[in-house]
Amino acid sequence: MFAPLVFLAASLAVAPVAAQSATADLRPYLRDGLTRVSLSAEPAGDALQSLYETRNFEPLWFGPDGPTARALRLTETLGRAGDYGLIAADYKVADLERLRRAGDPQGLAEFELTLSRSAARFAGDLAGGRVASVALPADVRIAPRAIDAAAVLRDLARNDAPESVFAALSPQDEEYAALLTALADLRALKAKGGWRSVDPRGGTLEPGAVDTRVPALRKRLAVTDGIAPEPEDQFELEYYGFELVDAVVNFQRRHGLAADGRVGPRTFAALNKTVDQRIAQIAANLDRLRATAPRPAKGAYVEVNVPGFELRAVENGEIKLEMGVIVGREKRATPIFSTRITDIIFNPTWTVPLKLVREDMLPRLRANPQALIDQGFRVYRGWGDNREEVDPRKVDWRKVTPRSMGYWMRQDPGPKNALGQVRFTMPNTYDVYLHDTPDRHYFARADRALSSGCVRLERPIDLVEWVLSRTPGWDRAAIDAADAEEVTRSVPVRGGAIPVHLVYKTAFVKDGVLNWRDDVYGLDALFIAGVEKRPVASLALPREGAIPPPTLAP
Repeated sequence: MFAPLVFLAASLAVAPVAAQSATADLRPYLRDGLTRVSLSAEPAGDALQSLYETRNFEPLWFGPDGPTARALRLTETLGRAGDYGLIAADYKVADLERLRRAGDPQGLAEFELTLSRSAARFAGDLAGGRVASVALPADVRIAPRAIDAAAVLRDLARNDAPESVFAALSPQDEEYAALLTALADLRALKAKGGWRSVDPRGGTLEPGAVDTRVPALRKRLAVTDGIAPEPEDQFELEYYGFELVDAVVNFQRRHGLAADGRVGPRTFAALNKTVDQRIAQIAANLDRLRATAPRPAKGAYVEVNVPGFELRAVENGEIKLEMGVIVGREKRATPIFSTRITDIIFNPTWTVPLKLVREDMLPRLRANPQALIDQGFRVYRGWGDNREEVDPRKVDWRKVTPRSMGYWMRQDPGPKNALGQVRFTMPNTYDVYLHDTPDRHYFARADRALSSGCVRLERPIDLVEWVLSRTPGWDRAAIDAADAEEVTRSVPVRGGAIPVHLVYKTAFVKDGVLNWRDDVYGLDALFIAGVEKRPVASLALPREGAIPPPTLAP
């Protein structure tokens, strides 16, 4: 996962002679520095303070001749932060290079503390991602993993290969490794100049057309999709023919677009994403993977990639089932969180969430309450034993406002029910479920951000069969019989609830091919903007005139 480092002789040079003599005893300067500089804003600040106190302020990164070779290797590793989708400036690499050549103990103490702080921050970013420093929406629940910063620093101080220490902290799965490789490939493309855009002006480019934009399209696909940059027949230079159409179809599939070979606005937009934008997109996805609890090698779970509009069921590391899904539209986004399937309800009723009653149902009640009755909706006032069913045709809905809405609604089971014939119960505070849908025609669309937050399933009965495969007496025949009944029935999941992870992956490698998806909820953009503004604390020690050498005496 981490390529071997190649070190230049110059980068391993010891500190200047003046600095060598200044390293005789840095302990008083380190203690003085740690009392003068606040590390409270740093996640590992307390750990650093405690580590140096435990060591009686003995430096980690200095020997008799100045900074150790391990310190220099560590500094160089931090300088390669971009290889991991991180930002080298976050780890004060330029300051480290300047400070290690300092000729006074105060400057060398700054180098020591800055390297420790930067290494701890780098380790934390690799282990748990940078999501903690980004303000994410409340319905995005990602809990970054913490590290033992002191233990990591001790490991780095006695290890000749810092990249191996960082590798052990990073995700160990193939998905993460594949995305790191894709990042390296993109960085190599950037070094070669990336790719040029294709002019979207002129409308949709149709198969069989002759168009002056075709040469630019061919050159663009030559960079990322392996098509020849020029046709053998120069007369076909501007002809959008079969070979190029096939390349566009493959490009569209990789980007989750309608694979029809027509180069319209969305395909042009995908073609014209710059290499820097794609690198930043991969970095955002790497960070989310780092902040995600590792999936177990044994056992079963369901994962829904929200921007990918796809569900997969995994058992013992093997994908058992894949299907398309419909997720929430932007203003009613499907939350990003983890839960579990506890039971399956055949022929469910649907209690409409109060927000939807106010925003969606009230206008429909004003327009035509009979239409809702025909779809099996019932209107109630009051709750529990005190609830009273109300005839919606006898209510003057014009006098009811969203704020004064004192009614709630439920839809009876049946073919028109919004949850379809089956619902997967998942405990959560968002009122979202996996469920069937009567509107199956929407699965023909490439962009399926259409629901009010729940996840609609393309083949719900297949998922029922997989989930209940551990529950005795529930083979496919029994499932089909329960599905055909008109009675609401709940079936508990035996053998333990099935974990469900709703995730946000806009860049991923599938079957060895790098795939991209649109940032449907703007989480990539939010993350990229957030990490670029992430504050980087300074560990510069105050220099108010000549500071006399401090002592370690109490």
